[in-house]
Order: sequence, then structure tokens, then C-alpha cells
Amino acid sequence: MLAWPASSGLAPTADEMKAVEDATCKATSTTTSVCTYTAKSSARESAALPEGTWYVSALATAKDHRTTFEPKAATFTLKH
Repeated sequence: MLAWPASSGLAPTADEMKAVEDATCKATSTTTSVCTYTAKSSARESAALPEGTWYVSALATAKDHRTTFEPKAATFTLKH
């Protein structure tokens, strides 16, 4: 997963997502999992993050190695 500010103009691709940090996922049924991603930063780093709209991109890989990519899987607003 990758969280990024809308103001950055990024447009992550599925290929680029192969190099980002993994989320921790737990199966909730035979067809569904809930995934959690935590970004760690210092207080100084967090304060420097741009406020406003952020997106989360996600690349999911199944046990059979098939993938699906969602460039804007979630949206949130960052306020200091």
C-alpha cells in the first residue's frame, strides 16, 4: 500500500507498487481479507506532511499470484 498527497501529482502504477511496503492482512472469510497499513514517522516528519486530501493505492496479490491494482483505493484528509 502507498499513501500519497493529492497535491503531489503522483500517479502510482501497479509495477511501482511492487516495491512499496506490505500491509498486514487477515482473512475474514474465504473470499475477503481486511488489511492494515501503518506508516511510521517522527513528530517532525509528520508535521512536515502536506495537509489536505491524500489517497491510498493498493496492489493485492492472491495466493495464486494473480494481482489487482486500485490506484485510489481510499481517500482521507490530513489535518495538523
